[in-house]
Amino acid sequence: MVIVKLKFKRQQFSELANSQWQIVKIFFDNGRKRKHNLRAIVNAILKLTRTGCQWRNLDEKYPAWKSVFYYFTKWKKDGSWSKLLAFFS
Repeated sequence: MVIVKLKFKRQQFSELANSQWQIVKIFFDNGRKRKHNLRAIVNAILKLTRTGCQWRNLDEKYPAWKSVFYYFTKWKKDGSWSKLLAFFS
């Protein structure tokens, strides 16, 4: 039996850089005042998808998980996520 060890690097989650946010905010920001920062919401969603964390176990530095979940489902239903992914494809 041959045992092969694959080498891979685990990448830690990193939040959006300013240049990345300038591109991404076009898809989500409509100029309306909000209680929560949209950049924090997007970073929370990206952290959830990258780490596989549960909604309720979201870090305290992000808005409440219910707010993040609300925006996630809203953007999924109105097609904002699809537009963003199509832009980068």
